Amino acid sequence: MSRSVDRLDLRQLKVQAKELVRAVRSGNADALARVAPYFGNEPEFFISHAQLVLARENGFESWTRLREELQLAPAKSLGDHFFQALLAKDDDRAVELVRQNPELAGIWRRKEYGWVSVLSSAAELGRLEPVKALVEAGADVYPVNQGGYPPVFEAASGGHAEVAEYLMQASAVRDSGLPPTYGCGIDIVLAARLGMTGRLRMHVERDPLAVFRRGCIGETVLHWPAHNGHVESLRYLLEHGALIEGDEIGLYGGKPLHWASEHAPECVELLLAGGADPNSRNLMKNDFEGFTPLHMMASQRNQCIECAELLLRAGADKSLLDAKGRTPLQVAAQGGRDRVVSFLSSG
Repeated sequence: MSRSVDRLDLRQLKVQAKELVRAVRSGNADALARVAPYFGNEPEFFISHAQLVLARENGFESWTRLREELQLAPAKSLGDHFFQALLAKDDDRAVELVRQNPELAGIWRRKEYGWVSVLSSAAELGRLEPVKALVEAGADVYPVNQGGYPPVFEAASGGHAEVAEYLMQASAVRDSGLPPTYGCGIDIVLAARLGMTGRLRMHVERDPLAVFRRGCIGETVLHWPAHNGHVESLRYLLEHGALIEGDEIGLYGGKPLHWASEHAPECVELLLAGGADPNSRNLMKNDFEGFTPLHMMASQRNQCIECAELLLRAGADKSLLDAKGRTPLQVAAQGGRDRVVSFLSSG
């Protein structure tokens, strides 16, 4: 019974056969142990002998049969084999493929949300050794996928801290202090999104104007930490002059307070204390056009009453209308946000 040929590649097997011949002829003990069951102490060892050993090790009676099986199997590219190894968490196989085929470091893969680099895929899966192999083979350390995110973000957001740290160090070495990371290993907007206050300090110490940079959808450095509840990072950026009333201009719209009002009361409180306008408007022409932060809270599944309380205490006007002529109460009612409806109706 032969094994599955899914992870076998004829070109790689031919290389392995040549390597086995060299190892046997040089007297390598491991190689001699591999061939002993098939050839014993034969004085000469040729490529045909090595091919038979590889065929038998993979469950085939002969090299000819193995080759036929591989030729009948659906053709797989080197990239296919590499991604298969990644998904199987077969780091040894993935690293071997990269070392034997350094061109793998430059390939991209089509996913449901667009094209991503092979390094991004390895980082997203948290495979440190394949990530190292790809970087050593020359992979771009900070390529952004079609969503605008680099491998380090995929690693960090997936909880793969060791991979993220390795990539930040590699990026700092490679970029020579130039954009987009300026020698900090990750750009300031993504560092803020992930709550990496230490990296924010690195950026600001090197360039105080870094707090005015924007991300891939036109968001300021404040939008994501406000949304994600990263209070320490938000406070640091506010203390260093980030624009509290800056609008996100590429996708959703709104100011940092709109984003915080979805479900991050500590950030809402911090922004209001810093002077954010509780009645500011989302100016983007989309479903959120005309939304105040109170409208934004009312539209969310989180139904964060604590955010609503903070906004109202700060002077939010619950009678204001969005671009469709709706109050926050009406937005909540249309979305089935019963707790918000009850709260806003109670006085």
